[in-house]
Amino acid sequence: MFRLAFLGIGIGAALGFYARLAGIEGQIGFYYSEKLLAREQIDGFWEQASDDAKREIRDLALFQESKGKVLKNEDLNRETKVKLVETAGSMNLVMPGRLCAGTFVTDSDSKGCVVSKKTADTLFGSVEALGEQLTLGKGTYIVRGIVETQGQLCMIQGEKGRAYSCIRIEAPGIPLSVVRQRLTGILQEGKGWVSECDLYLGIGRIFLYLPLWVMLFLALSRMGKLLPEMFRFVTPIVGFGGVCALLLLSLHFSDDYVPSAWSDFSFWTALIDEKKQAFFSLLNHPLYDADSRMLGSLAGILAAAVFLCLIVLKSGSLVVFKKSGCEIEENLQTRTP
Repeated sequence: MFRLAFLGIGIGAALGFYARLAGIEGQIGFYYSEKLLAREQIDGFWEQASDDAKREIRDLALFQESKGKVLKNEDLNRETKVKLVETAGSMNLVMPGRLCAGTFVTDSDSKGCVVSKKTADTLFGSVEALGEQLTLGKGTYIVRGIVETQGQLCMIQGEKGRAYSCIRIEAPGIPLSVVRQRLTGILQEGKGWVSECDLYLGIGRIFLYLPLWVMLFLALSRMGKLLPEMFRFVTPIVGFGGVCALLLLSLHFSDDYVPSAWSDFSFWTALIDEKKQAFFSLLNHPLYDADSRMLGSLAGILAAAVFLCLIVLKSGSLVVFKKSGCEIEENLQTRTP
């Protein structure tokens, strides 16, 4: 009974983390140490882009974070220091899945802001702060939305002419190389670091199927022992079919990960080196919210998958142990005069 409960918890956790990771499918982040991007570049892209480019690139958002900004509620004489996120474009790309009340602020709303629940509670004594006014520097903003995130946070749409260091792109099903090609002139090649959500989603899918690989191995082991010798040829056939099925289900990556020839070992070496460097570059810089969500969900999938593998292995060991015990007891009974 307890084993079934733990199994259900593990499956629920793995699927929950995977759904959380799949929520940012198709998103790519390009980050730079300098403020190299401008809103006008994004406007120019949408004006000049072909129909194919507009169909492939669903959305774009520039953003810039700065800490220690003072946000005030002058009516209650309260203030707090916040992390200020200035955006140009969709705030949902910057803070995916975090909105818990109200709406995000659009490009046309220069007086709206979005704050975290903690900031709302600090400045108003309640998270029910939609429509309330706040002061940031010399500007006055109206709370349009509340986000569920740790710490003190305020998000606004940046002023015209503002430069940004980060861009997030939504392009579901489009390889990274194609996105770079479409955004030539906006992206700064050879600079910064990249967050490729579809890569981590593909790795997460592999982790998600780890328990099924263990179950397949245990099933084949038992099948080889239980089947009569004349039918044991079925075991490799079932094993081959199971392996093919699991590979088809678990391996989903973009065309960037498919070589022209599978024997091209230099392709695999270069690809592994490139993605390893990208991963460590991401870890060596401050993680933005979407990247924390991505890596945290991936770690959650791995932990849940390992937990499920241990349960499956333990259950399989118990079955084998019980079967062996029954055989020993039966042999003893037959030998007893």
